[in-house]
Amino acid sequence: MYIPRSILVLIIIVYLLFLTSIDWINEPQGAWFRPFFVGILVVIVAAWSHREQDSDEL
Repeated sequence: MYIPRSILVLIIIVYLLFLTSIDWINEPQGAWFRPFFVGILVVIVAAWSHREQDSDEL
């Protein structure tokens, strides 16, 4: 089974985000914009890894 690189990177980032979000939930003085910052970072990394694919891989 072939998994595209962009999907694999997205899965790894979501997994790491889940691990760190447990600490963020327990922290009462956290910044409100942190989830949005991480979300845009995930979108940028996925778009960058998808850009590197050839047209034959799509």
